Amino acid sequence: MAFPLETLGIGLILGSLLGLTGAGGSLVALPLLLSLHLPMRDAIGVSLGAVGLSALIGALGRWRSGDIQPRIVLILALCGVPGSWLGQKLGHFVPETLLVWAFCLLVLWSAQRMWRQAQLPEKTGQLLRPVILAITGLLVGVLSGLLGVGGGFLIVPALLWFSPLGMLAAAATSMAVIALVSGSGFFIYLGSANPPADLLSGLFAGGAAGVLLGNKLAVRLGGIMLQRIFALMLLVVSLSVAAQKLLG
Repeated sequence: MAFPLETLGIGLILGSLLGLTGAGGSLVALPLLLSLHLPMRDAIGVSLGAVGLSALIGALGRWRSGDIQPRIVLILALCGVPGSWLGQKLGHFVPETLLVWAFCLLVLWSAQRMWRQAQLPEKTGQLLRPVILAITGLLVGVLSGLLGVGGGFLIVPALLWFSPLGMLAAAATSMAVIALVSGSGFFIYLGSANPPADLLSGLFAGGAAGVLLGNKLAVRLGGIMLQRIFALMLLVVSLSVAAQKLLG
């Protein structure tokens, strides 16, 4: 199977999105991996691995700039990992159509709020709200388990609204959380699967290059432009998930 060239491109796209906005990797990777005729379970598992590694590389690249807040990462990750397990359990009981509609409405609401917020002056003196961030982490984990998504589309807005972080720091911190949550999901997947090595190598190489490129673009573009890009990405994500899940 001629995986490497195609998967290199998929990895480059998901890595670039992660580095640029701190989100969107798995939501882009999953439909593209399904286009390679992978079974859904393998597509989700491999996607988590590619996103997890790309996010780790991106987070390490931003660590030196001081953008990542370890306390916030810890809060979100500690709630997100058990939330992922809970999401997998709930998946047996929640009707998928209801779940997808709720997901799309949540993403659309976040998109319009992010777009409007980008036009306002950046807030200063915003207090950290650990309880709300913990609830966000749990919700991110649940959605990860239910839909196989990384959760950055929720993490970034939550950090902007309920912490003192700006857009660049929110995106970097989101990558650190995604690395932990998606990485743990990938290792659980590997416990009962053996994906092709050439598939993983292509995704990992493309993701690593993409996230480093995205990091550089993020610093150049600045916070306001990034928020608008993020809002547009959320709109595309909502429509694509609805089309994929509801229209088949």
